[in-house]
Amino acid sequence: MQKNTWLIIIMAMLLLIGVVYVLNNNQKNVIEDKTSQLSVATHSFEKVLAYENDYMGDAANTSNLFNNLPLANYKKSIEMDSEKLILVVNYDSLSSKETEKAVIYNTTAAFVLINNIEEIHLQYSDRIYVVKKANVKEWFGNDFSQLINPEVFKKLVQKPLLEKDSGAWLNLYTKQGE
Repeated sequence: MQKNTWLIIIMAMLLLIGVVYVLNNNQKNVIEDKTSQLSVATHSFEKVLAYENDYMGDAANTSNLFNNLPLANYKKSIEMDSEKLILVVNYDSLSSKETEKAVIYNTTAAFVLINNIEEIHLQYSDRIYVVKKANVKEWFGNDFSQLINPEVFKKLVQKPLLEKDSGAWLNLYTKQGE
């Protein structure tokens, strides 16, 4: 009888160790996945498709979209002007080359996923980037509506941002007078 009790205790301990091991590995995967979403180089556009919406007026949806785009770890707040269809995203960070790529990536993603946004202001500690949807559409031409497809987005947005200097691209995105 005592042998059976010890056998049950040992099996329960092994089962408990197995469950703890599996849960620990799942937690590591969640943390690694969240970290990979913070960079243009490793971001997965598929993971933000859930935030597709016709209207920016859903503040939770719009905020969650930017919580899952590159540089989300620096995002402070968002402001929406639903009459002018302007979205303002405030960041607690200085601008840099990585910021410039994130400006292009994030605004493109937002314009593709939230249909009625016409202008986005990304405000960093030392600079404000103003991007108009018309400028983004001009850059992509007929390919703009196809960017909703994650493979097309990766091919036309993510890969070129990693391979080339983003200066001309950013200049067109932020040009004024449109």
